Amino acid sequence: MIMLRLLLLVLFLRGVTFSQTPDFLTRLRLAQSYEQAGHYEQAVALYQELLSKDPLNAACSESLSRVYVQLKRYDEAIALLQRRLIMNPNDITLRGALGSVYHKAGRDKEATAEWEKVIQVDPKNPNVYRSVAGVLLENRLLDRAAELYRRGRLACNDPSLFTLDLAHLLSVSMDYAGAMTEYIRWLRQNPTQLSFVQNRLSAFTAKEEAQTAARDVVRAELRSGDDPRLYELLAWLYMEGKSYEEAFEVYKKLDGLTNAKGARVYAFAERAFKEGAFDVAAEAYLETINAPIAPSRLPYAKYGYATALKEIGVRSDTLARFSVAGATPATESQPRYAGPIAYFREIIHEYPHSEFSAKSYYQIGIIQFERYFDLDGALSAFENVEKELPGSDAVQFDVRLRIADVLTAKGDTAGAAGRLLTVVNAPTALPDQQDEAGYRLAELDYYGDRFRSAIERLDAISSNAKADFANDALSLRVFLHENQSTAEPALRHFARADFLARQRRYTEAIPVYLKVIEQYPQALLVDDAIMKVASLQAKARLFADAVASYQRLLTEFKESSIALDRAQFNIGDLYQYGLIDKMKASAAYEKLLADYPQSLLADQARKRIRELRGDTF
Repeated sequence: MIMLRLLLLVLFLRGVTFSQTPDFLTRLRLAQSYEQAGHYEQAVALYQELLSKDPLNAACSESLSRVYVQLKRYDEAIALLQRRLIMNPNDITLRGALGSVYHKAGRDKEATAEWEKVIQVDPKNPNVYRSVAGVLLENRLLDRAAELYRRGRLACNDPSLFTLDLAHLLSVSMDYAGAMTEYIRWLRQNPTQLSFVQNRLSAFTAKEEAQTAARDVVRAELRSGDDPRLYELLAWLYMEGKSYEEAFEVYKKLDGLTNAKGARVYAFAERAFKEGAFDVAAEAYLETINAPIAPSRLPYAKYGYATALKEIGVRSDTLARFSVAGATPATESQPRYAGPIAYFREIIHEYPHSEFSAKSYYQIGIIQFERYFDLDGALSAFENVEKELPGSDAVQFDVRLRIADVLTAKGDTAGAAGRLLTVVNAPTALPDQQDEAGYRLAELDYYGDRFRSAIERLDAISSNAKADFANDALSLRVFLHENQSTAEPALRHFARADFLARQRRYTEAIPVYLKVIEQYPQALLVDDAIMKVASLQAKARLFADAVASYQRLLTEFKESSIALDRAQFNIGDLYQYGLIDKMKASAAYEKLLADYPQSLLADQARKRIRELRGDTF
């Protein structure tokens, strides 16, 4: 026995000495390069040569076995691994690899036998099960790997073993209920790791069937007793699936269980609002107000409720598409925004000279300007913001931008420019605020026929590709540059019409655009003028005229305009929401798909066609 060990030691030392020679290392690297390049036959020849000179070299043996498998020379790979196992009969890695080769050769009985031998080396060692499971996973034997993990739990008498391994494996196998069960098991073992579990679940909860299975498992677990962590997990699952009403109910339950006094519901309201679920956000804010939440949080909830009511009105206007709101000045008696305005005024009364009163005035100003086009009312509201919160630079600069918008709409370009310049020149203004102010000043230069000055201002903004107004600035700059050099008189008329449109004097702007089209037929901006006319006709509810204008563009500029697909889509839009003619709307969208299949609007047109047909998928 001693002599045998000495002989093996001598052979090993000789192998080490040989393996360190430059020639050996060079040929080993050559063999590896052949293998990496997919030249397996050449690699096999070199590995065999090297192994014949150094039989105990583990790296060569592993490489040769790997290449044998690539060439499907399984018998040779099996023989090589068996020779190595004679020297190391308890090497579980080698025996697992031998089982893998048996499996690839279609000899499943022998493969299973080898893997069983690995387990019997130490049947109560979790790492043994992990090792074999890893080999099973490499061979895509997912069900057998899952069963082995479960067997290992029993053998080791530890039901908490392999929880994350099994959860991941089951999710990959699309056994979402099983995966959810394992993640709940992990959460019970690790109560502080809810966010970790949510992160893992997010890998598959985008699928509806996974969402359903996961929620069913959590609800089943909750039948055995209230667990705040599981309620939080269930609420999160509902939110991930955009099931906001169901999530709201869970958050109410969770709020009561944890004695949060409305804090949980408020947090839900904030997230629902950010995700655009304004109806349920409004309900949640109101629930919070009535809870009641802590006095310090109450104004936040009230402001959130009023803002959600406002956004519900905005969404209704958007769905109405061709709404007459804003065409002429209106009063607060209009029902859609009367509720939020009244609530904002209540906040102003309850929390005077605070950030909440200032923000409420700001929101009233936005409604008055954008929804009612009540310029005096909007101006008054914005000026009140300046009075309510005089020390906040960010708010003050933002308000000045909005006041400049109102003054521009009133035709007071000098007053608007004065407000904008205070933002541009203020060292404490945010970069985005300064960019917006610069862009608005460029617009005023454009309206005033100061095209060169406008271009200079736009150059400064468009040079920063990350600026919010970079694209707008670049578009206006290109438009001014190409038209100033080719048809400046036409550009002046166009600018005047744009200024009238900015003031919502649509019936005055349309004839000016038409004059540009008639007097300067060769100008590059004629197709832009036709698009503007059609857009304003739609806003003035002259739907048939708008369709005719878009058709004119499609006919007269079919070889040159870049807006043809948009014009065709807008015809469908007018028929669908303005003239209420489903057949013509569908035909218009189908024509867009036929004539402009590469249009960015193609997917939206297909969706509209499905809606018109009443498809539910």
